[in-house]
Amino acid sequence: MSLRFPQRVHRLRSRLDELNVDALVITSRLNVRYLSGFTGSAGTLLIGRDFAVMLTDRRYTLRAQSEAPGYEIVVPDNPDDDLFKTQLEGRSLRKVGFESANVTVKTLEGWREKYNEMGVEWVPTGTTVEDLRMVKDAEEISSVRAACGIADAAFKHIQLFLQPEAVEIDLVMELEFYMRRQGARRPAFDSIVASGANSAIPHAEPSEKRLQPGDFVTLDFGAEVDGYCSDITRTVVIGSASDEQRRIYQTVLEAQLRAIEAIKPGVNGADVDAVARQVITEAGYGDYFTHGLGHSIGLSVHDGMGFSQKSEVVLEPGMVLTVEPGIYIEGFGGVRIEDDVLVTETGAEVLTHAPKHLLEFPV
Repeated sequence: MSLRFPQRVHRLRSRLDELNVDALVITSRLNVRYLSGFTGSAGTLLIGRDFAVMLTDRRYTLRAQSEAPGYEIVVPDNPDDDLFKTQLEGRSLRKVGFESANVTVKTLEGWREKYNEMGVEWVPTGTTVEDLRMVKDAEEISSVRAACGIADAAFKHIQLFLQPEAVEIDLVMELEFYMRRQGARRPAFDSIVASGANSAIPHAEPSEKRLQPGDFVTLDFGAEVDGYCSDITRTVVIGSASDEQRRIYQTVLEAQLRAIEAIKPGVNGADVDAVARQVITEAGYGDYFTHGLGHSIGLSVHDGMGFSQKSEVVLEPGMVLTVEPGIYIEGFGGVRIEDDVLVTETGAEVLTHAPKHLLEFPV
């Protein structure tokens, strides 16, 4: 069994005193997977100082035993059994932490009503597990590297299809099929291909629009490998780029390169965002950079906070974040350049390696 799951549980247990709880109940599927390795759709973890229990149902008994061997696997004898109540009573739990970022008000009210007579106090614990997930271990980083490698290969592949009259949605399907053929479990998110005026929409929906000479084309996509995601964006031009397109592209590229240079342990996320934003503002495009510079990436493509004007994240070795400045001009088009970056002991390592000089595709 991999040691990473017991190590993660140990790190979580070390927070129990700080949180002032007897145990934590984990319901988020991603957090359940992070702490146990269980990939099923029905699993709840209850973790205390000296116990780790997984509550599931008979559909997943064998999978839970295989994927989460460090846990006591508890399944109901019949559908009416209240496994949660049995655990709360049997372990005399009185202060139970819950994932306030994931548990709905309805669920919490149901727990309070159901277990009120037991005197259980429900304590919100915010993003405790998500905070642990921000810093990746060696196995996680290896999976992200593999996902980045597939994304790099997909960008090389899709260049064969970047020509006038190619359809945005067809390019999306080609990207996603290729990534699966290269070993991706699935796309990390809904891929984006946005051309011409559509490229000015940061999260454009791919359409039946056909690529035309003179279009900016923004391609934003990623792969999932072993549960871990990559996220890359490249912007190209169909035909020859205009002087204005070149100015915009070079501004975004300079902003990204400067921001990556600023990444190192101890730096605040807002300060990295400011580096990129200053480059774009000084070039006269400050009003057209309309989102944060990047986000954490891991089991989810948006795995936590990252770089923005209000970011309070302090960078640590092992964090993996996107760096993705953009300029979006309505009616004209937009440019975004995005890479996945690992914070190292001394600075940053870029994990995505697809070329990012301005590519022009002849017509």
